Amino acid sequence: ATDTALKLADYVVTEAGFGADLGAEKFLDIKCRAAGLDPSAVVIVATVKALKYNGGVPKAELGAENLEALERGLPNLLKHVENITQVYGLPCVVAINRFSNDTDAELALIADKCRALGVNVALSEVWAKGGEGGVPLAEEVLRQTGEPNDFRQSYDLSLSIREKLEAIAVNIYHADGVDLAGNAVKQLDEIAALGL
Repeated sequence: ATDTALKLADYVVTEAGFGADLGAEKFLDIKCRAAGLDPSAVVIVATVKALKYNGGVPKAELGAENLEALERGLPNLLKHVENITQVYGLPCVVAINRFSNDTDAELALIADKCRALGVNVALSEVWAKGGEGGVPLAEEVLRQTGEPNDFRQSYDLSLSIREKLEAIAVNIYHADGVDLAGNAVKQLDEIAALGL
């Protein structure tokens, strides 16, 4: 589908699933490698409510401005941004799906934290304005696609399976390492023996 789309359009957007760990990791490390794709830019979508929820605000209180909770929730978003820019070497824009109860102060806080990492923020206001509300995001994505990038995967294919697991765990999920349990060691040995 992606190859067909690339033949039919100037720009192709692929939705790669939740987060710049699970969805993007599979897309960038597996699909792009297998299909020979070199992405030009990444969009990470966020909402003020989700970030406040990550910061500990109960669902019933997410509509009220709460800069402290937003600040506590922002490291989640910023880690995804770092994964894309630092691990994968791709330009990135954070798209904030703006809703009516998002305050200017909340939006400014997100934009300031992202810009500190060298990443721009674009509002997506399609919820309120339809297609016109997506124009600023589209323009920023087009600008990003013109930026040079240093796209790379998070692990090299020449590594052993265990080394690949270690690279993903450390580089993407920021773990200290990998401890294999149960039959995992035996299964890895069997996989390697099969040449897979």
